[in-house]
Amino acid sequence: MLDVLSENRKYEYGCVMLYFDFPMMNKIQDAIDPDDVYEEENDDSFGFENEPHVTLLFGLHKGVTDNKVKKVIDKFTFTPIKLTKLSVFKNEKYDVLKFDISDNGGGHILYEVNKELKKFPFTSDFPDYHPHMTVAYLKSKTGDKWVKKINTQSFTLVPKYAVYSKPNKEKPKFEIKLSK
Repeated sequence: MLDVLSENRKYEYGCVMLYFDFPMMNKIQDAIDPDDVYEEENDDSFGFENEPHVTLLFGLHKGVTDNKVKKVIDKFTFTPIKLTKLSVFKNEKYDVLKFDISDNGGGHILYEVNKELKKFPFTSDFPDYHPHMTVAYLKSKTGDKWVKKINTQSFTLVPKYAVYSKPNKEKPKFEIKLSK
């Protein structure tokens, strides 16, 4: 099991994520001015992302069991993914600085897993799945500046394991099959 989420975090839905080792994440984050980082008091889900992952699906309802999620994860053999360029998701409160994931560089399997997980009851405000790896939550209208300032290369990362972060704050960890 992984650590339980902060007691302060509001957590209504479940989320399935694929985790990676990505030591370069810290170096990239070190280049960002801390004054541009978006944070909320009593909510540690903002700021710098300290657990590099790709969300497979957010919004699973409470009745979706560990066993059901594990069965989906077990159907797939994961491949390395290729992080391409930095880009930004924008909203009124903050910008999300993130790496895009190449569909050709292992990203295609993420869409397939997402499609299978969507067979369970879930709620989402986002009709289209865009796999990405979040670097940081930044103050609104500052993200584009960091996309331009941070010179990154592409990175190929091997997934390590999957996690089902549940509405009750449990976070069971699942082994994954990797291509050889």
